[in-house]
Amino acid sequence: MPYYDHDKDYPFAAFITNLGKYNEGELVGEWVKFPTTAEELKEVFKRIGIGQKDDFGQPYEEWFITDYDCYVDGLYSKLGEYENLDELNYLASKLDEMSESEYAQFQAGMEMGDHCGSLQEIINLTENLDCYEVYPDIHDYDDLGRYYIEELDVMQVPEHLQNYIDYEAYGRDVALEENGTFTDQGYVRDTGDSFHEYYDGERGSIPDEYRVMTFQDNLPEEEKSEWAMDIAFDMDEFFRQNDPQYAAEHPEAHAAKEELYENLMAGRISALDEKLAALGQTQEDYLPSEIEKFKDATCYEEFLDFDSAEVKAALDDPEKSHADEMLSAAEKVASEKMTVLVVEPMKEPYVKKIDPDLHSLQAEVGGDIGATNPYSDPVALVCNDEGKLIGLDLNRGLRDENGEIYDIVAETFLVVGLGEEDFSSLSRQRNKTSLFCQTVLKLANVCRHRGAAFR
Repeated sequence: MPYYDHDKDYPFAAFITNLGKYNEGELVGEWVKFPTTAEELKEVFKRIGIGQKDDFGQPYEEWFITDYDCYVDGLYSKLGEYENLDELNYLASKLDEMSESEYAQFQAGMEMGDHCGSLQEIINLTENLDCYEVYPDIHDYDDLGRYYIEELDVMQVPEHLQNYIDYEAYGRDVALEENGTFTDQGYVRDTGDSFHEYYDGERGSIPDEYRVMTFQDNLPEEEKSEWAMDIAFDMDEFFRQNDPQYAAEHPEAHAAKEELYENLMAGRISALDEKLAALGQTQEDYLPSEIEKFKDATCYEEFLDFDSAEVKAALDDPEKSHADEMLSAAEKVASEKMTVLVVEPMKEPYVKKIDPDLHSLQAEVGGDIGATNPYSDPVALVCNDEGKLIGLDLNRGLRDENGEIYDIVAETFLVVGLGEEDFSSLSRQRNKTSLFCQTVLKLANVCRHRGAAFR
């Protein structure tokens, strides 16, 4: 465990407050030290009244963070009142698992400010400490120049000439060359290692051992329905006040609320998030934060809001599936993302949207990527380039035109579209079976013959 400021044995604490009680003029909350556990957090929620009913019989379901007690330099200003508690615990746990030297690297990275714009980035920073090398006893250019010449022996200087060396100027050149800077931790240089995105911001990407909201995972259907209806009512009111087009398109308020409710219950939430963002709402505002809590409590996984039943239907009969419609809707709400098919060992493929960059591809396959184009379609399989060499679990077999296996792909791989110069989203083809369906059908043998000779 690292040494935190003020001799504390935890990186930060949060004052979790009952929002319903707060709106009634009563501050009911409790300090929670992170990292914590699901059991401890469950008891805190009970003590502050989350789940209890108000005078009208409605349960207190909403909470927010009133304040933080933070002992990590540079972190306090990054924490907001509607942060995801699983995410907070993930970060705190990663910090607590560090050695003192690793913590110095983390603090140096925070001070440099390259990857600390959000909790997601800061969590990824904890996984990329090799990008930074810290020299704790070097605090200026003169120190740096002397260290390189006298300690590292980068050049041989006769003793009688040492007093004539401009160590400061030399140190300045060294820092410029290796993109180094001086921090409270000492001199920090960029090692040149690539910064990888291991955590994509989705709840499903947080390892189980760090999740603390699991006690809400089994949300009763009745509570889920009531919660979704409350959000639908608030959202309809917000849209009518702030979006004239919405009011014109939905003159009947009851029907509009029912539609919003159905979308929430079915997990079709991306379009709602997009609409709120277009109206200037951020995660600091009530509706986006409440929807995020709803997602967490209902174990919502944002795979482009695709219904798993529809994906299975595409496997059996693409002509009767709604894959084209699903992709069309996904393209409208996630044009900045890349639509891919994720294929995990011994599981049915599913569709997901990811950032269209190298780091995101590497994060999905767990290492450096390799790609192949085994079909005539403009699609590619993106996999871990060293998967078979390092002994990862085998996944799918690639077959030739005679049905014979000529290669096997190890571990999770992606099916992506091929653009003119780079990978792209899986796209639809007019007057043909969708490319999505074609690709899924070619992988369907794995779902129909689970455990067949792919190992």
